[in-house]
Amino acid sequence: MLVCKHRFISICLLFSLFFAVAPTYSQSETFKASNHYFDSLNTIYKMQQLHELFLHLDKEKHFNGSLLIARGDTILYENVCGYIYYPDTESLNLHTSFEIASITKTFTAVAILLLYEEGKLDINRKVSEYLPNFPYKDISIHDLLCHRSGLPAYFSFAKKYHDDKMFPLTNDSLLAMMQHYTPRRNSSPGQLFEYSNTGYAVLASIIEKVSEVSYIQFIQTKLLIPLDLHETYVYRFGEPENIILGHKSNKRLYTRNFLSGVVGDKGIQSSASDLYKWTLSLFSEKIISRKSLDLLSTPKNPELSRCNNYGYGFRISCDEQGNSLFFHGGLWNGNHSLLVYRPFDQTIIVVLSNIYNKSFFGISGTILSILDEW
Repeated sequence: MLVCKHRFISICLLFSLFFAVAPTYSQSETFKASNHYFDSLNTIYKMQQLHELFLHLDKEKHFNGSLLIARGDTILYENVCGYIYYPDTESLNLHTSFEIASITKTFTAVAILLLYEEGKLDINRKVSEYLPNFPYKDISIHDLLCHRSGLPAYFSFAKKYHDDKMFPLTNDSLLAMMQHYTPRRNSSPGQLFEYSNTGYAVLASIIEKVSEVSYIQFIQTKLLIPLDLHETYVYRFGEPENIILGHKSNKRLYTRNFLSGVVGDKGIQSSASDLYKWTLSLFSEKIISRKSLDLLSTPKNPELSRCNNYGYGFRISCDEQGNSLFFHGGLWNGNHSLLVYRPFDQTIIVVLSNIYNKSFFGISGTILSILDEW
């Protein structure tokens, strides 16, 4: 006797109907057919759970943004809720591009690896070999990529040295500032992991110097156009405001300031759909080679555990079964983002929001638990 309760009743009835006709098959055929049938029903059940999770985020956590969950070439679930601006009522949609903040670092790291594959730079060489005026002569490109440079946060020292805050700080002016003042480092290169936006801003300048085009043009021509990412672009502060602006937790518009002019550590706008395509293409070796992917995905910080580490442009963690996770979060100007990739089964999770309210903290673990449930 099958005992069914609440939402499981319809599923149980389907099981019963299936086994009512199952004897018409041989034992092997019945096993294969029932296995496929159970898999289909299990998928439907999981999609229902994901939808209920999304409704909970919307109604109880006041989430405002996009959610996409995929496995390989198949999008399992995608949805969007909320508004572009408050108190206006123009709704977000599945093609809305958000400021992805530090997820930009995944693009910057891949751009460096592309130049490395082309033989135009060596990631183990010193930064000063490519930027002669760079004042820290013992820092390598590798140190920048895996956050072991010891560079101080430009968010702090730029506020002290940037005189006219009505004008945006740029990557060029940041380099000039570092050359002139040489702000004191937090640690020696290679000594320890210390997350550094400054390092990724310097990487953007290296890309410009080596490629002889702007960071924006390099990202556009080498990554966005080849991958058909039409909803992704690099935005520099001060250009006409054609972007979705972020909000504080009280839904008041977040005021952008001069620090938004620096790119490489941030600066890219993208949609959930494009970030899904970006991640799938990257880990399918459609952008960089397997050798470069191994460089990107190998933990670079020996003092940290495998499940709490950083490669090139991606943080590294593990799920409850010990499977590797590559991810990055982003928080800037009231925009909050998350990108997760699990190579074990090519699971991709993208969450984008233009309101910072901690509504999706821990969401990736919940989603993976739903997907992994038998």
